[in-house]
Amino acid sequence: MSLKGRLRRLEERSRGGDCPECGFPPDAQGRTVLIDEERPEESFDGDPDERCSRCGRYLWCVIRVVYGSEDERRDDVIYWP
Repeated sequence: MSLKGRLRRLEERSRGGDCPECGFPPDAQGRTVLIDEERPEESFDGDPDERCSRCGRYLWCVIRVVYGSEDERRDDVIYWP
């Protein structure tokens, strides 16, 4: 990436406006999508780490749906009742 491109992106972020390419404001978390391993036909089928090529913001806020019993709980997963 060139210095000119980096400066342009820095200037756009400092202005605080929506990105002309992705349309997200500076504080956006991306579009919320689900990854549901039991129902892959209803799951998000893209790259969860995809970023806007212009501003560098994440395009997706991915929520992974995990099914399991009380005995299968893991410490690295957030569970909702």
